[in-house]
Amino acid sequence: MADQSSTLPGALSRRVPGQSGIVRTITVVAGIVVSALVVNLVATLVAASAAGSDVSETIPFATVVAASELAFLLVGVGYLRFRSSFHLPVRTPTKQAIPYLAGGLIAGLVAVGLQFAITDAVIPAIELSPGFTEYSNIGRVTGSGLVVGAVLSVVLIGPVEEFLFRGIIQERLLEALSPVSAVGIASVVFAFFHFYPVALLSPPPVVLIHMAGYYTVMGVIFGWVYYHTDTLVAPALVHGLFNAVLFVSPLLG
Repeated sequence: MADQSSTLPGALSRRVPGQSGIVRTITVVAGIVVSALVVNLVATLVAASAAGSDVSETIPFATVVAASELAFLLVGVGYLRFRSSFHLPVRTPTKQAIPYLAGGLIAGLVAVGLQFAITDAVIPAIELSPGFTEYSNIGRVTGSGLVVGAVLSVVLIGPVEEFLFRGIIQERLLEALSPVSAVGIASVVFAFFHFYPVALLSPPPVVLIHMAGYYTVMGVIFGWVYYHTDTLVAPALVHGLFNAVLFVSPLLG
């Protein structure tokens, strides 16, 4: 049976928590998460097998990123086909959204700055783990790969990830939970998909805790932008531009 249709689709600020059962909502979201995990993992492994797993090379890096993002897109589109009445707010941000766009981007840059500060100062000082970038792809991408990463961030990574994590998951959670709970849970799910590949490398637990905290904060920032602007275009822009800044920053040094 198709998932229950929503009332006032896309009108985040007008949602009434509890309009659908919490158990049903969590079950649906769990199904989306499991589906995304399986499809994402398979797509990434196939792409790495076909193009190579050395993400320091531009073609393998772009191929793996594209495959991973297209997997997220496939799951999100699949849910929309399953529940045709589920509509997402996709419109040009208004002038009133500009402070949230700017605030989201600034908050993201502050968060990443603090993340690297903690990595460089606190973690090595207590000798709990190697540096954060040793477990992240960004630290291995160089040259043209950085430019490709910046472009992919704006045209693919930002739009697709916001479509799934905010547009599908956060929006679905808002039908039964409060905004704080919906944004929080969606942010934890967002974080999970960013640190689970690292978890497969069996790093020290502190690395996973550190990454989970950082990506959850980033998810909250994007979720906050989405909730207050009522359009997926806003967090997609913030997310894409934020990632692009991270990719091109090594080229500016």
